[in-house]
Amino acid sequence: MTLADLDFSSSTALVTGGSSGIGRAIAEELVARGVRRLVLVGRDQDKLSKVAGEIEASAANLSIRTIKADLTTHEGPQNIQKEVDGWDWTIDILVNNAGFAREYVFGKDTANDSSLANIDLLVRSLVDMSLRFLPGMVERRKGGILNLGSTAGHQPVPYTAVYAASKAFVISFSQSVREENLHQDTGVRIACIVPGVTSTNLTGKGTGEQRGAIDKVGIDKPSDVAKAAVKAFEENAAARVVGWNNAIFQTAVTMLPQSLVANVVARVRGAPGDE
Repeated sequence: MTLADLDFSSSTALVTGGSSGIGRAIAEELVARGVRRLVLVGRDQDKLSKVAGEIEASAANLSIRTIKADLTTHEGPQNIQKEVDGWDWTIDILVNNAGFAREYVFGKDTANDSSLANIDLLVRSLVDMSLRFLPGMVERRKGGILNLGSTAGHQPVPYTAVYAASKAFVISFSQSVREENLHQDTGVRIACIVPGVTSTNLTGKGTGEQRGAIDKVGIDKPSDVAKAAVKAFEENAAARVVGWNNAIFQTAVTMLPQSLVANVVARVRGAPGDE
């Protein structure tokens, strides 16, 4: 079982959620590693255009294109593929990064419940995008997929229950598909990076994925997560946790009964409005 050589300079990368936070940082890191064709996907065209211009100014011979798409909709991945095909570009590196988290009590306010949108974005669109671009990578024996997990996926997280469960899916899915490609000797990478709490705009309020007192484990910068993420992709890492602090914390958490963990997390975080 051998992985194909990874040549960033001849690779075209696509990053979802690429206009801010970890997505933007990963895009910048990929360009720093030599990528010269980049696709940024996001929901805000003004932000996409601004970020594309700033990144494009950082490197010579760099071509960046943007796609405005809402990956919580079922047609989002299909529209992205159509646009890329229309340029006659092939995607060698797919970064499934787009995500959001909301703190709420599941089922309490069904009219404004974001659970299904969370699943559509973190689970369905990730699988859909992978289905659309992985076969070409396998055919060319080139590149691969980098998925964004979260330490939230390692335990139940009351008040962001669907987000945490969705990230558990991402981690499990990534490891399984990675092993399939290793055993099939496709030469393609399937990596997953698992950040802890990171200073991003994940909540839409610029606060990232906050978990009350659990934040004291440490809050990472998007640029540090991006460096770890691209390194994990290079090494085809199965589910690499970012930072020794998060790794120790997660090891300790997995040794406890999950019901106890859920109880402690609920008490530490507190219900929305109790801050």
